[in-house]
Amino acid sequence: MEISIEWKDGQYPSFNLMLASKEGAEPFITIKGCGIMSGMKGDFVKYPSKKMDNGKWFNYIYANEKFNAVVLSKANEARPTARQISEPTRKGNSVIDMDSDIPF
Repeated sequence: MEISIEWKDGQYPSFNLMLASKEGAEPFITIKGCGIMSGMKGDFVKYPSKKMDNGKWFNYIYANEKFNAVVLSKANEARPTARQISEPTRKGNSVIDMDSDIPF
């Protein structure tokens, strides 16, 4: 199985986790909205979850420790540097484009 990571920038950087049968094959599953969190025992993979009315979190995805270790390792390898995350992306006639052409 091939595991690949695609980071998404924004206020809260996250990544998509894609699983394929082999390298170069089309992913058969994509888990969107994963992240890396720091806990008392170190960093861990945060899968998509939802806060319930009672204040507890409901996790949509559960994985064993070995799989989580591989995902964490690959996510850290693929994580963009701080400079890559902070650079704005240009999209159409956005405010970013208008501000970048001001001569003063």
